[in-house]
Amino acid sequence: MISEGQATQFGELGYFVAEGGFAPALLQAMSEEMDRVYREHLEKARAEGEAAVAAVRNRRSFSQFHLLSPVAAQFAREPIFLEACRRFVGPDVDLYYNQAATKPPERGKIFSWHQDSGYVYTEPLEYITCWTAITDSNLDNGCIWIIPGSPKWGLLEHLPEPETAERYGGKTAQFADESGAIPVEMRAGQVAIFSSLMLHKSGANTSAASIRRGYVPQYHVPHLIAKHTGQGWGDQVPVLRGGKRVD
Repeated sequence: MISEGQATQFGELGYFVAEGGFAPALLQAMSEEMDRVYREHLEKARAEGEAAVAAVRNRRSFSQFHLLSPVAAQFAREPIFLEACRRFVGPDVDLYYNQAATKPPERGKIFSWHQDSGYVYTEPLEYITCWTAITDSNLDNGCIWIIPGSPKWGLLEHLPEPETAERYGGKTAQFADESGAIPVEMRAGQVAIFSSLMLHKSGANTSAASIRRGYVPQYHVPHLIAKHTGQGWGDQVPVLRGGKRVD
């Protein structure tokens, strides 16, 4: 599924876009699961008050999605992800982190430039992110942007930024030149596979009716350590041992 040309591009530029090979029914099931989890969280928030409701509506992302959806727990072991793990991580691999990220229409917020490794420094440092388009992801509805080659810059300083009307809160990478940035528009079922050192951001969904749904599993070696705690970190769900799928 991953060509030698794509593997070469990953080594040179830190990313490539692949066809996921997902059945349309599976993408539909993932869409429905993302909507279900959102509805359930919104219903719970209504019992807690308007502030909780606003928080759910304004940021529709759910981490550890494998614990919220049995469909996602199996989806994270789809062949395209396991092949990427074998090629770019090794024969023994864990699901390190995963989230469902829905960007509703007419939500004008961006997510600022960052490296995934800039959130938690791990030892070893680098891992892979598989940004998967569950529905079409394009400029109008808030696709991701990357800076090809930026993994070779190493880990940059990240500073926290508060949430505003224009920007989701998070950590922002400190660097001077984004002139090499490109949008990564994808059809439903495509996967952008990139290094955790890749600088990336997402735009605002300025469309009138297009919901951007993405599922983002990340894969790392087993027994990694978070430097700020000295302890194991992440989802720690085995997906490969000795190159073989683990269920």
